[in-house]
Amino acid sequence: MKSPLTSIWDCQLAVKDGLMRIYANHLAIGVNWTEQELIDSEFSCHVFQGFKKSAWMMYLIARDRVNSTGWPLSLDGVEIDDSDFVVGFEFDGVKYGSLAKAVNHYSQTLGLDKHFFEAVLSQVGRSRFGYAVRISRINIASPKRVKQEVVKDIAIEQGTPLTDKTWF
Repeated sequence: MKSPLTSIWDCQLAVKDGLMRIYANHLAIGVNWTEQELIDSEFSCHVFQGFKKSAWMMYLIARDRVNSTGWPLSLDGVEIDDSDFVVGFEFDGVKYGSLAKAVNHYSQTLGLDKHFFEAVLSQVGRSRFGYAVRISRINIASPKRVKQEVVKDIAIEQGTPLTDKTWF
């Protein structure tokens, strides 16, 4: 049994999480392609021509639905100020319910080693999420030993050497 939602804010996050699941494939278009790359692609067969024409629009619609803030809330005619309830993480124009949700989305969409991605991200910080994605993509097929060395080098570069080698 799922745990019950205890607030309207929990409900809002649950809706966002549901939309992320529904639109995961459409959002992956924006992860894997830019609008210009789709325009410039030389897709010639019937199936891919349809993708070329509609893919970016599908991505934009999915992104806007996931990013939707919903309607203003009010109680007895008084609008509820939800400015203190700012959670989540935004990257590449998509607002995720949390940093962990963004990590899950990118790990699944790009086939990244999630533990390695998290280890790199823990070293460089959420402000360098894109850098962590690139490092994870570059090392997608690297053996564990190489990934450990990469994280160790990044940690040294950041001035925070690793002391525990059991991070993944």
